[in-house]
Amino acid sequence: MPRVKAAGVELYYEALGEGTPMVLQAHDHTPWLFGQAPVFSQRYRFLTYDRRGTGRSSSPPGPWTPADLANDLAAFLDALGIERAIVGGSSLGGVVTAQFAVDHPGRALALIIGHTVPYLDDEGKAWLAREMGTARSGGATIVRQPRSGPDETEGPPTMDPAFAASAWGQMIASTGTGLGRTPEQRATAIAVLRDWDQRTRRPDLAKIDVPTLVIVGENEPRTTIDGSREWAAWIPGAEFVVVPGAHHAAPREAAPAWNAAVQRFLDRNGL
Repeated sequence: MPRVKAAGVELYYEALGEGTPMVLQAHDHTPWLFGQAPVFSQRYRFLTYDRRGTGRSSSPPGPWTPADLANDLAAFLDALGIERAIVGGSSLGGVVTAQFAVDHPGRALALIIGHTVPYLDDEGKAWLAREMGTARSGGATIVRQPRSGPDETEGPPTMDPAFAASAWGQMIASTGTGLGRTPEQRATAIAVLRDWDQRTRRPDLAKIDVPTLVIVGENEPRTTIDGSREWAAWIPGAEFVVVPGAHHAAPREAAPAWNAAVQRFLDRNGL
């Protein structure tokens, strides 16, 4: 089983295909194997890994920060002898991608920042605190996304309920460890976002000089869509794409549309 030591963290990974390296990451690696690896490995050296604290990777003591996870990604590339790669992620993986972009300039050929926000508003912070408590109690986490305001009784579901109930959706859900293997690991992963705010890094974001795609689902919270659009405006030349009919889990539930949007972006930029 392929593993690398990345700055002291043992990361389990999978690789398929040949060509320009492309790394997609979030939590455990398995959803990417179902939805993205068969497609992108036809043109790229497709890589995905279990981030620290989930799947088969090691779990150093917390707390962790977005910078820690971005450093893991940079060390992962180093361990494989990869100087530059197409780098992307969804949800927490989108946060890691954005942090990687400003902390490790020059390492990305292109950036795909998916399904997250550049900072949390008060609703987002309250949602995060609840989800951390739910995780520590062993409950089901991130079933719904944050509300966009007090006028909403609850946020939208993280995944399209019809897809979640389908045989394909249930198979994907049964194969991985998601946010973490234990309640504490899941809470530690959620807590990474506690102080997330890239507004302080706007000068660094303005220096990004590689093609960047900010992508979000149509059925995500209004604040996620608006925040993603704002984020794209901070990055020179960034493209902003909304996947029609998709929720937060767009790479899984709407894989054909998500993959097509990403490939069109890469094609437009000669990658």
